[in-house]
Amino acid sequence: MNFIKKTVAVVAAASLALSLSACHSDTSWAAKIGDDTTVPIGLYIYSQAANYRTYAQNGLLLSSQSLSEQTVKVSDSDVSATEHLDSEGVKTVKSHVGAVIKAEELNVSLTDDEISSAESEAELSYETDKEVYEKNGIAKTSIVLYNQDTALKSKLFTAIYGKDGTNPVTDKELKDYINENFATINFIQQYYYNEDGSEMTDAQKAKTKKQYETIKSQVESGKVKFTDKCKDYEKNATSYKGGSTGYTTMWDTSSEDGQKILNLKVGELTFLETDSAIVLVQKAKIDYDGAGLESSRDNLLLQYKYDEFIDELIAAAEKDKRVTFNQKAFDRFGSATRDFSKLTIPTNNYYGY
Repeated sequence: MNFIKKTVAVVAAASLALSLSACHSDTSWAAKIGDDTTVPIGLYIYSQAANYRTYAQNGLLLSSQSLSEQTVKVSDSDVSATEHLDSEGVKTVKSHVGAVIKAEELNVSLTDDEISSAESEAELSYETDKEVYEKNGIAKTSIVLYNQDTALKSKLFTAIYGKDGTNPVTDKELKDYINENFATINFIQQYYYNEDGSEMTDAQKAKTKKQYETIKSQVESGKVKFTDKCKDYEKNATSYKGGSTGYTTMWDTSSEDGQKILNLKVGELTFLETDSAIVLVQKAKIDYDGAGLESSRDNLLLQYKYDEFIDELIAAAEKDKRVTFNQKAFDRFGSATRDFSKLTIPTNNYYGY
């Protein structure tokens, strides 16, 4: 189960990197659980860096532009990038504390192999961007903690929502969630570019739309089987056009395109269009009962219950009287005072609408 960008660390504290001086030692920690567990502020900062990397990877933040001048889209609203990264950092710290508390309650812990794996992954990450991490006050130990908590949260999640968990999600409940949020589609698509990379003229775009309208009419009249057309497009795909069958994904229920797809009946077709592409889509049947559901059950559970899970961890942390959060440290090390512009940003390699 992959928690990627929304997870944090779970073992006890470590020292912050070199940028923290002795005169500010009271801001070297983000949270404490009694006298036994201290969470380093490096975890808060590393969460900022991890989220920055994810947004930059998806083209939502620009490393060439000051972070303080940028916004990100959250629930269809543009919010300050620094405020959002800071908010996510606080959630990281609080859900970390909640994970420690919940793990004790449910007797969940990491194996030696899981701990070792987290350390190895952190070593690779740290060496890749060592200079950036040191400059921003992130010790390697904070990255280790982040990775270990990823593994712990996965085990906690299963212990709560898995088939044998304390609050298991039934197959019926999961199917209802899939019906409301997912659709399987067959599609063909054309970006409005010629194979030499030049943009299509208005006449070429109109001709492409006419071709797609003709295909839609042929399918609806029974003259053409759309899956055959999709497979043909997929087989002869080029840089700017292609197709696929049986593509299942989650759709944004608040978006026009998402509602358009989700409201289709199986077999019905519709167009999706932007300034740069046209897509002809047919809704297909979702495999609920076979390998399609079972092989994806963990990921579906995660998408369904993740936000609820994190909210519960945060609530557990906030109501525990042993817990103290260091607001002074959060204020001092906000993302507006960090520089993540030199982080290594992986390239997204995907083909789709």
